[in-house]
Amino acid sequence: MRVRRLAAALSLVSALPFVACVRTPPPHERALINNELCSQEMAKGDLTRAETFCDLGLEFSPQYADLWSNKGLIAMYSGRNDDAKKHFIKALRYNQEHLQAYQNLGAIYMQEGAYGKAHDNFRRALKVNPDNLESRYNLALALMKMGKMDESKKELRTLLAVNPGIADAHHTLGVIAYSEGEYDEAGESLSRATQLVQNSPQLWHDFGTVLMELGRFPEAREAFGNCAQLDGSNTSCVNNLALAQRKTALTDAAFKEIKDTQQAENSAPALYVLARQYREKGLLAEEESTYRKCVKLDGKYAACHYGLFQLFSEAHKREHATIACKNFLKYGTSEEFPTEYQTCERFLSDATF
Repeated sequence: MRVRRLAAALSLVSALPFVACVRTPPPHERALINNELCSQEMAKGDLTRAETFCDLGLEFSPQYADLWSNKGLIAMYSGRNDDAKKHFIKALRYNQEHLQAYQNLGAIYMQEGAYGKAHDNFRRALKVNPDNLESRYNLALALMKMGKMDESKKELRTLLAVNPGIADAHHTLGVIAYSEGEYDEAGESLSRATQLVQNSPQLWHDFGTVLMELGRFPEAREAFGNCAQLDGSNTSCVNNLALAQRKTALTDAAFKEIKDTQQAENSAPALYVLARQYREKGLLAEEESTYRKCVKLDGKYAACHYGLFQLFSEAHKREHATIACKNFLKYGTSEEFPTEYQTCERFLSDATF
């Protein structure tokens, strides 16, 4: 199962010269106004105008941390992470309790893979405000990335104690439990995550993966089906859906009894019945294999030749379909198989046209 949104950390201390708290004068009234205008333009998506107002505000109050933090956001949104880090660090120089600067600086370090530095920034953000759920969640991700699973779980459980409705926290607990082989625990956490957020392909995919490990194939089929419905381009969900369908069919008690009965009889009619059962359940490989056993046992059994013709024509294997069709016409009659006979004749006619 692919682990997503992982984070970890080292230290803001290594990125920032450790200085005593810089005394900054109160921001100028014009700086406050321009900071608000800067924020408004960012909300509109006009980063150029936003930066213009931030720069103007800094002319009035060059030590105003909020303006430097907003400049960091503008640079981050523009993909200029190096500039963004410089601006966030400057904001922290002027206000060492600037929560958003720590949070955003940590986010950049996470994106860059500097998980140690990300970790320390999220830890510092929590010192500023222990109730900041975003910082606590990101700290848990950082700890998980660092391999400190127990510490990560502690932060996630603390987060869920405050707000049990955070699907990402349940998901991450499930990911950790899965990595530790605790599949029952992983299933409980991921089940809760999918109950909270039902439109996430990733959550359904991961839940389905755990259910497969638990041997709960019908439920896994449903989970992968939900994932495929939400994201038809997700090949992992599509492939796993087919696998879960196969596992579900093969472990179904009623079907197993039918399969055992037909195989024990070991006659061409019995194998044909079994092949059609496989077809109903979408087990095409098993269907083809059973038809082949059928015609090997009785090469003149027309129904099994027609079954092979259906499979090959649907798979656009024209050469194989033609051979199967000719065999069917050779051993079958239009009286016994009127519809099938016409279909096969039409196929051969189209093939020679």
